[in-house]
Amino acid sequence: MELTPRSPLTLPEPTREQIVFAAILRAGTGLSMLVLVAGFLLYVGGVLSPVVPIAGLPRFWGLSAERYLAATGLPRGWGWLGLMGHGDILNFLGIVMLAGLAIVCYVAVLPAFLRKGDTVYSTIIVLEIAVLLLAASGLVAAGH
Repeated sequence: MELTPRSPLTLPEPTREQIVFAAILRAGTGLSMLVLVAGFLLYVGGVLSPVVPIAGLPRFWGLSAERYLAATGLPRGWGWLGLMGHGDILNFLGIVMLAGLAIVCYVAVLPAFLRKGDTVYSTIIVLEIAVLLLAASGLVAAGH
């Protein structure tokens, strides 16, 4: 058996939509991580007072989410937005930014697919945005 070198793998050039999606994803991820780190430093540095003091956290570690909310008096759903001035709540902002990044990317590339008349990808994107927004809304709940 004779060994011959393989030809190098050639990949197709990325489309404009892929480049836009990736650029937004990269920038958004970096910004979200910056917000997460800054929020954490403000929290542990005591710059912003927490809703739940750090020293009291071990009391709540074993609780379910339901019991944790009841014990701390924290609001359900998007009610945390009203508490953004607290160090422990500010961390949620970076998490929400990361979680919502896919929606931003999809919204950014949707017009290009619509202009091209690509109904399959346009429909998939619209459905994906709808599902993600529905999930984030809290209108649909699963589990216990």
